[in-house]
Amino acid sequence: MSRPPSDLVTRLWARDSSLWSEEDKVQSAISDRLGWLDSPQWLAGNHERLTRWAAEIRARGFSRAVLVGMGGSSLAAEVLVEVFASASDGLSLTVLDNTHPDAVRAALQHQSWARILFIFSSKSGTTAEVQALCAWVLENLEEQGVAEPGSQCIAITDPGSPLAHLALQCHFHDCLLNPSDLGGRFSALTTFAMAPAALAGIGLGPLETSATAMAQHCRGEEPKDNPGLALGFWLAKQYQGGRDCLELCIDDRLAPLAGWIEQLVAESTGKQGKGILPLASARQAAPPGRLARIAIGVTEDTFFWQGIDALANENVPLQCIELASNADLGGEFFRWTFAVAVTSALLGINPFDEPDVNASKQVTRDLLAGELPTEAATTPLLAGLVPCLRDAPADSYLAILAYAPPDPAVQDALDDFAQVVRDEYGLPVSISTGPRYLHSTGQLHKGGPVRGIFLFVRILPERDLSIFCEDFSLAELNQAQADGDRVVLMQQGRPVFSVDITGAGQAGARQLREKLFASLRS
Repeated sequence: MSRPPSDLVTRLWARDSSLWSEEDKVQSAISDRLGWLDSPQWLAGNHERLTRWAAEIRARGFSRAVLVGMGGSSLAAEVLVEVFASASDGLSLTVLDNTHPDAVRAALQHQSWARILFIFSSKSGTTAEVQALCAWVLENLEEQGVAEPGSQCIAITDPGSPLAHLALQCHFHDCLLNPSDLGGRFSALTTFAMAPAALAGIGLGPLETSATAMAQHCRGEEPKDNPGLALGFWLAKQYQGGRDCLELCIDDRLAPLAGWIEQLVAESTGKQGKGILPLASARQAAPPGRLARIAIGVTEDTFFWQGIDALANENVPLQCIELASNADLGGEFFRWTFAVAVTSALLGINPFDEPDVNASKQVTRDLLAGELPTEAATTPLLAGLVPCLRDAPADSYLAILAYAPPDPAVQDALDDFAQVVRDEYGLPVSISTGPRYLHSTGQLHKGGPVRGIFLFVRILPERDLSIFCEDFSLAELNQAQADGDRVVLMQQGRPVFSVDITGAGQAGARQLREKLFASLRS
């Protein structure tokens, strides 16, 4: 493939769904997912309204916001809030996308809830994690004597969704309805990200200006004139040349962007036995013959670019993306969505669905309802991991899936173990937190090439958190999500291993490190 089809851009902007599928039914579904092409225009017409709305919310005396969402409903907002940081008059905003009880307590303990604004974000309004955490928050607000718990809550969702109905029933302070003709991971320039950003005091005008300019550039018919087409064509060309691993080297100032790109790329391309595996920057992230590398940084960060220059001599294709300022993130959101649509068209993939994500969701529901015996989720322990790694085909990878609260010591243990596996077995290793990854790389693990090896790591919670209106607790939900994914992977014949750790903090991290490294010596 020396160049993309000459009519690709014209057909894409014309919303020609046959770019991605020849099936009428699939084309019809795709047609309802192409609203992201209008998202810069939507933002241009709504950013001032959102800015005024956010100022009115902040004037009510809230000091902090907690955004409860999964995948595309929260990742772009997390990027903006962490990159820009809250303005002096903005709300401090935390993303809560983990059902582990210790993670929930870490986000909310030692805090007065009286000045916390809770934002529940879900396109479908049926996201299990959002529903469970919403029920738990409303119960706790009521227990704390809040007469109208909904008055401290905002919903962001599609029109007519169950979450929209709940917001009306429970008298939420507001319910923001997002355009329904786009999927969650393609929603970065809409309400899902822009409303939380406005609450944090981030100026939306510069983001809109950047996004609008990028959208205009993406109308060029040649790669040299179209940044989105150029990136999408490059990604497809690398994949078709056997480079299935995408290493993301991102400036520390923009580091949160990696998680958003990971979801967009993995969940969009990981199906039909195909898929690009995104990897965080690590030395020898993958064998050079499997690797393509993209560097993203702010132009003025000379130290970062000096490091990238040192990589240029390696036999790995490299693309560099320079941002003049943080506001250029608006343009990057559009560039990457356009690029993934192009890549998927060239690879013959429908990027707008996530069929295997729903498989794990269904098994999770069955486990919680007692309709599937827990023995079905039993997996081998660590004993067989080393032989599996040693005998793995050259195109394999190891995915470490951690159901754990955020803890630097635990992350360090996983990082060190991953590097040893990379060095000793020449395999790429990705590390993901559950259940967050279920809405991201989880699609690639199950729908992509049959080459993954999966290690589930679970830190058992110190204390559970009950949900009065549900038949399960948060710990039971978290475990069912891990077990549900394990069941689906095993049903598909993937090699699956697991390790459970009892103990929090440094003690748990030490125990985890000992078990992981002992398995390599066995």
